[in-house]
Amino acid sequence: MCTTHASRCQPDPINLHLQFLQRTVVGPAAFKVKDVKLGSRISNLHIALSQEGRGVVEGYITMSNLAKENGLSLPTHFQLHPPVLPVDLALLSSQGEDLNWVRRRVEAFPIFRRAGMHIEIHLEKPERRPQGRPRSILDQWVRFTPYSKPGKWTNDALGYLIDMFPQIVESYINADRGELDLQENPATEQDEPRPKLWYPTMSLNLDVKGLLPPEGVEWVFVRAQAKVINRGRMDLLITVLDTEHHIVALSTHSALILDALRNTATGQKKRAKM
Repeated sequence: MCTTHASRCQPDPINLHLQFLQRTVVGPAAFKVKDVKLGSRISNLHIALSQEGRGVVEGYITMSNLAKENGLSLPTHFQLHPPVLPVDLALLSSQGEDLNWVRRRVEAFPIFRRAGMHIEIHLEKPERRPQGRPRSILDQWVRFTPYSKPGKWTNDALGYLIDMFPQIVESYINADRGELDLQENPATEQDEPRPKLWYPTMSLNLDVKGLLPPEGVEWVFVRAQAKVINRGRMDLLITVLDTEHHIVALSTHSALILDALRNTATGQKKRAKM
């Protein structure tokens, strides 16, 4: 939007809808972008992702310029409920834990979910988790660590961020073993614990509410919450906050719950699934 349509300069996605038609694979991909409606404040684009001649994902993106947005603003006094546990981010940075939070040791299934290896997740300590809080709510403080190197969260990374969290369903089927307990023994490619379930996304929506600094931030908070898990389908509501508890983005997912073999047994090794 700052090259093909430089006169408009609308670099920021503010609303995104994606429909996943088939599973993606690691490898080359082609993107096709079509101008649907170009406007002075917002523009709408259609984008399609294809691999090996197959239509894989289609979506619509609304573009704007967050730094130049103007219009009516009103206080809503929104607060997460139940509230977020207090955090000492300086301690998390230096020691990996504080009174309420502790670093998740490794991605539970690194070969199956490779994308999860580029983020550092800090979860509530089991003994500090408030009594009565449902398993369908998962809170985390996260840092971006692309290829194990220090990174910063910017708006460009929001699409990745809203899809990176321990799976909520696992907290039910591994009720006797907490998410942190699953991290005790890092897996190897030769002897990796295999996931029981796969959660393919059918549709994903992202609503960007704020603009992170261009230089990025070290920490953001993410809450993932499922409202209904029933008959092999589930919804997810993702809320992203900055360190001042201002909403950065909201996202909703609609996903299936399938046997993990559906995503591994029929594929060839050279087409390892993302």
